[in-house]
Amino acid sequence: MANNDGLFKRNPDFIFRKVVEETILVPVHMDVAQMDCIYTLNEMGAFIWEKLESPLSFYELQNVILEEYDVSVEEANSDLQGFLVEMLGLGAVMKVVL
Repeated sequence: MANNDGLFKRNPDFIFRKVVEETILVPVHMDVAQMDCIYTLNEMGAFIWEKLESPLSFYELQNVILEEYDVSVEEANSDLQGFLVEMLGLGAVMKVVL
């Protein structure tokens, strides 16, 4: 589970692109020929990534999800937690501690 304190922001070492119907993240510091280094985001993951253009707190992110999607607070919380844990693990999202 991600620690919800502080702000989350994109790692500038990752490029975000929409290719046809898919949204992908590619780390620029790795060999692009390594296909396991290209990450596909689902619709909500792409939405969250776009919102992280500027640093936001967990609760700010949760609120924008609730405004955009017809989901419960619990579902927004769960989806956001899962996204942040995965992206922090990959190094695609960084944490700014206040």
